[in-house]
Amino acid sequence: MNYLVIVAGGGGKRMGLGFNKIFAKVGGKPLIYWTILAFEKSKIVDEIIISAAASDISTIRSICKKYGFLKVRDFVTSVSTRQESTFEVLKKIKEKAKKSDLVGVHNAANPFVTRLEIKEVYQRAGKTGAALLAQPARDTVKVSNKGGFVVQTPPRQLSWYAQTPQVATFANLWKAFTKAQRQKFIGTDDAQLLERAGIKVKIVPCSNVNMKITFVEDLTVAGQILKTFAKNYE
Repeated sequence: MNYLVIVAGGGGKRMGLGFNKIFAKVGGKPLIYWTILAFEKSKIVDEIIISAAASDISTIRSICKKYGFLKVRDFVTSVSTRQESTFEVLKKIKEKAKKSDLVGVHNAANPFVTRLEIKEVYQRAGKTGAALLAQPARDTVKVSNKGGFVVQTPPRQLSWYAQTPQVATFANLWKAFTKAQRQKFIGTDDAQLLERAGIKVKIVPCSNVNMKITFVEDLTVAGQILKTFAKNYE
């Protein structure tokens, strides 16, 4: 069984919309529509679980019903952080998931992952135990200290921009999330938790259009992406 968790609990405060950005219209449809569609059409994903704020769940249910998304089987109310919300989903499926089952975690605001990329990252995770989609760094990356001074310049050919989905076996994710909870550690993504648990995460390259919609101007970019690459997402 291959699961996909869509984390949709953000409030979109940085966009100043006054509502969750997943309901912003892109190509005449809510952004969350495009995100779910990719996995609904993917042959490798069996079941979708959505983590969202209690106040948003009924709207997302209506969208799923309107567009006939049959793989969305459950909703879990999100809590204070993305990490804790994802852990709540893992707790929910713990009784039925096998240790070897694959679980992907995907940002609701990443609407343009392709079905080929989904297939590749799940297949790689099935072989290595954990994998994520990432874009090769286009710019030189600098690592600074807390004072803002550069302390390291990693080789650009070895630098990546992490995206989602990030996929691992249920056993590996459970190990990573329980360790983080025990140590009260909050990471920036799921892969970081896996790394801290001693699990190697394989990078699967993805296209630059698999981007996270964060700022208002990103909606304009999203609209252009849809016009240019519509055949990849319909």
